[in-house]
Amino acid sequence: MTKNADRFPGWDWDDPEGLTARLDDFSADVATCAKLEAAPGGLPRDHAGFRELGLTGIEFAAFRTAHPHGLGTDLATLRSPDAATEPGTLYRVDGDRWFTQLDVSRPLPFADASVDWVYAEHLIEHVTLPVAAGWLCEARRVLRPGGVLRITTPDLARYLVGYATGDGFLAKHRRRLTTLGFGPPMPARPAFLVNQIFRHYGHQWIYDLDELRHVLALAGFEAGRIRHCAYREGARADVADLDTAFRTDETIYVEADR
Repeated sequence: MTKNADRFPGWDWDDPEGLTARLDDFSADVATCAKLEAAPGGLPRDHAGFRELGLTGIEFAAFRTAHPHGLGTDLATLRSPDAATEPGTLYRVDGDRWFTQLDVSRPLPFADASVDWVYAEHLIEHVTLPVAAGWLCEARRVLRPGGVLRITTPDLARYLVGYATGDGFLAKHRRRLTTLGFGPPMPARPAFLVNQIFRHYGHQWIYDLDELRHVLALAGFEAGRIRHCAYREGARADVADLDTAFRTDETIYVEADR
């Protein structure tokens, strides 16, 4: 207990609003890279511009996308020791990835049918439902015919089943977050462990499969072109491979075709 108190003084898991500043500091700490170079030609505006840069798609909420042909984006500023990103500018990150700062609550600065894929891992739960629908509508607009959108997010159903059945999911989830080192160990109370998925980390709306289908339909995706997927399984292996392993137990994976 003393060790945690020394490392995280004043930390109170029962006060999510009071932890907002700590979350901002944590985000700023991870939003760093060794080198940032502004691209003289600016953002790609259409399919030809993306292709000229060797880009095929966009990964949202990624300072450094793992896709070699992806454009990484995030709302937060990315910093190197001698530079910081600004909205509307394209940057080369550490010499081998592209990044631009984007706000998903605003229209995307790209032409219709610009990219072949869009990916976002654990982003949609951080915005309200209307903002999510607007962003997904924009994602659909910039996808080329036959293009694929893949989104992942915490699965509300998994949390509620864990709470109702005591199947060990909530305890496993708590242990994983403790291992990540973001704050001291969470309380083990089941009600807290359900509430934290709604109230911590800036979360705004939590989805199950039906709710994802609903918001995708609001964005214009046809019901028959929306599918529930498994971890790292999907229409495009290169996009599905962007799924990260450490949160598979809580995650729902969904794709929608343009």
